[in-house]
Amino acid sequence: MTKTERLLLASTVMFTAAILLTMSMNNNNVVIAQPTGGINTFSAEGYMGNLVLSPEAMQKLNASQDTNLNFVIGGDWSLDVSNGQVQDFKIELNRHSLLGHEVETHVIEGLTDVTPVTNITGNNEIVLVGNNTQFKGLADIRTVETGNVWEDVPIIAYLINGHILNISFDAAKTEGHFVNLPLMGVVTSLTEGNSSSSGGGGGGNQANSTDPQ
Repeated sequence: MTKTERLLLASTVMFTAAILLTMSMNNNNVVIAQPTGGINTFSAEGYMGNLVLSPEAMQKLNASQDTNLNFVIGGDWSLDVSNGQVQDFKIELNRHSLLGHEVETHVIEGLTDVTPVTNITGNNEIVLVGNNTQFKGLADIRTVETGNVWEDVPIIAYLINGHILNISFDAAKTEGHFVNLPLMGVVTSLTEGNSSSSGGGGGGNQANSTDPQ
């Protein structure tokens, strides 16, 4: 890949992230946790949104670039953390071509061996500090239509300032299926305490809404 192509890739990723952040900040339903020294029980959810293009298509974006390398990704995600442990993390992705054809559906689930990217607490707990958290682990990526499963794919997740979810993973383990670009998502809910789906005995209390720091 040439230097120009790498710059185009970086520009597209940054442009996508900027759009997602703007959409998130204009969403009145987002619940943002108050900054603290660390919250070890919380839940979050939102939606995914990525425009994934090959370097050639970035230079000439039009409907004729309807190939397997150029597509739009949408979907939903959810995260539940209880007592510093990830109880559930799931992403459902719908992949469409630029001409609007549904290509396939992927489900990322079964996260294991979860540890924080940075061990803030000293005991490997996953915590929400302010509006941020981060963790890594191994997950399975399943293609619904074919039943194909990429197992134990290394994944790194960042929840950024209560607005953005950034997921990256080992492209080699998915045979380069997502063009080696991160998956981006928007946070629509961020709640302190046990969620009703985490089996923690009742719903969580919504944290006070604040402006991102």
